Amino acid sequence: MMTTSRLRTGIAGLDEMTGGGFIRGDTTLITGPPGTGKTTFGLQFLMQGISEGESGVFVTVEEMPQKIASDAMNFGWDLKRLEAEKKMRLFHLRSEMLQAGGAPIMQCLDIVNAIGAKRVVVDPISLYSLNVGNPTDLRRELYAFVNYMKESGLTLVLTHEVPDIITRVSRISDYGLEFIVDCIIMLQYVEIESEIRRSISVLKMRGSDHDKAIRRYKITDRGVEIEARFEGYEGIMSGTARKTGAQAFIEAFKR
Repeated sequence: MMTTSRLRTGIAGLDEMTGGGFIRGDTTLITGPPGTGKTTFGLQFLMQGISEGESGVFVTVEEMPQKIASDAMNFGWDLKRLEAEKKMRLFHLRSEMLQAGGAPIMQCLDIVNAIGAKRVVVDPISLYSLNVGNPTDLRRELYAFVNYMKESGLTLVLTHEVPDIITRVSRISDYGLEFIVDCIIMLQYVEIESEIRRSISVLKMRGSDHDKAIRRYKITDRGVEIEARFEGYEGIMSGTARKTGAQAFIEAFKR
């Protein structure tokens, strides 16, 4: 019986949620509103790979590479040193490249092949999509890119930004991204008793069982750390949590 090769993510608690880590060669989508740590998730995944001898490429569509490197130092990740050691590369998909047409996302493949990368992060794919006017062309480009990664045995992480800070989940994208990827991880803000918390859930994972719970997470000086599930609350995915009937009864009884 063939065993599935797993990659540790470097994110405390996420390997447990995904049944042992990401499946090698799969594409994972990390989606959420601004400030939920999508870039940090991507970088942390690359840092884990580098610690295990797997080089990586971080494709930035929004921030300048200098800003990415500066922010990474807050977590102790020296990207400039790693680039000098040819363990990783920062690749900037600049606006003029996006506007030139001709599937610009494929231009990062030369960098991927040059350093023999095993892990690739594109951050955020949602901004890339804004520069491709035709949804059919966009789906074709992304499908070709994801297929190339899969056929080459590369593990890909895409981040996708949703505009609303707190919103009821309806769909991931307007161009069928959820059907292209193998795994979807959703990051959200949740309001609980007039306080904003962060939640994480694994919505989809092909070929593997996964944790169905909605868990808390925080961003520390070590990166992302996943905590316990939300106990005694419902309506987490709507953005405004409320205590379950049982929890409300218990608290009323205590009073």
